[in-house]
Amino acid sequence: MTSTTVFESIIAPLKPLLSEQAKGLKGDNYTLSFYFFTENLIYAIVARVTSISLLVTHLQSSPDTLAFALVEVSKSMYSEAFSRYSPTLFQRLFLSLLEQLQFLGIPEIEALGRFILMDGSIFPAIKNMEWAVYKNSKNALKLHLAFELNRMIPVQFICTDANGNERVMLAALLEAGVTFIADRGYASFALFGQITLQQAFFIIRIKNNINYTLNHCLGVQGIPDSWQPFLSEVTDSLIIFSSDKQKNVYRLVTFWTCGEKYCLTSNRLDLTTAQIIMLYAYRWQIELFFRVLKRTFNALHLWTHNERGIQSQFYLYLITYLLLIHFKQTVAQAAYKKMSLEKSTPSKRKPRKLFPPMPERGILTLLSKKLSGYWKIGIHWLETVKNLLRTPLNSKNIELLVSKQ
Repeated sequence: MTSTTVFESIIAPLKPLLSEQAKGLKGDNYTLSFYFFTENLIYAIVARVTSISLLVTHLQSSPDTLAFALVEVSKSMYSEAFSRYSPTLFQRLFLSLLEQLQFLGIPEIEALGRFILMDGSIFPAIKNMEWAVYKNSKNALKLHLAFELNRMIPVQFICTDANGNERVMLAALLEAGVTFIADRGYASFALFGQITLQQAFFIIRIKNNINYTLNHCLGVQGIPDSWQPFLSEVTDSLIIFSSDKQKNVYRLVTFWTCGEKYCLTSNRLDLTTAQIIMLYAYRWQIELFFRVLKRTFNALHLWTHNERGIQSQFYLYLITYLLLIHFKQTVAQAAYKKMSLEKSTPSKRKPRKLFPPMPERGILTLLSKKLSGYWKIGIHWLETVKNLLRTPLNSKNIELLVSKQ
């Protein structure tokens, strides 16, 4: 088995990209150079160190510092580095990882197209961050995120003050052929028209009391029997919104579940009723991603207070997320391969099921624990990773990591 440590395995895909990026920086001979600045902060996220001050203290006493050749520097050097290095450098690393790493896709979605979940989330800011205006009494910033549903990974973000308009941000990220899925805050007849004009698609929840005229009743399509106990009063129609000046024809799917009515509008006419409902149900995954950022990665604690530095901080979070998801999927696939070999070898002992199978078709599986095996970073799994950072990635540790999914 390999003697590579867990941390080395996690960061391995980034190393050549980081070295290449660092070589292009002339005069970057600082103690906390771009290379070490990036590596130190990715380590801090994985090791769940919550602030720069704690990272400075941690690296003075942790054996990890020597094991991974991390650099011990003062807090002020981190502040200088946040000002010195452009967010563009971290953006390039992020985009390179997106392009080069292979991530598992969700089989039931692949044939339906490319889907982007859109949402914004507010992060508190301190008073001297004047660029992050929110209310008279406090400042805050908003992270507008594009999250690819097909592979369950973040693919783009825009950081603004907390009053930044979510519809404007979605419009800025439009791409032909892509279906954007969003909640009621993005509902706008002007935006619906703009998305359609740019040959993109949408599935967006709207308010229940919006007026419209019925154009054509499509009939409900593809609802499995297993969904029947959880859905009622399902309808699927082509409609024209009364207040839409463009008078475009859109699709409207309505249903009741858990005592609440949902109204979903879309310009995707090729999908079944069940697929529209299923895809919107997946929208919750972007909420879970924000929870990972805020709670698991401790992103509510800002490392810096300048706008450029915060952009860099969020890119570092997204880079680390990609590295961890890639690592988790690699480990899970290794466990699956081992389990398959055990099954093919005659034995009286029944092989253990090490991790959940790929998700099945059906609305009940969308929010089930089966997704956690490949596409979720939970706090217990990351705590296990943290405790294993200096240990080799061997069969025993792989089994332990998979058991904490």
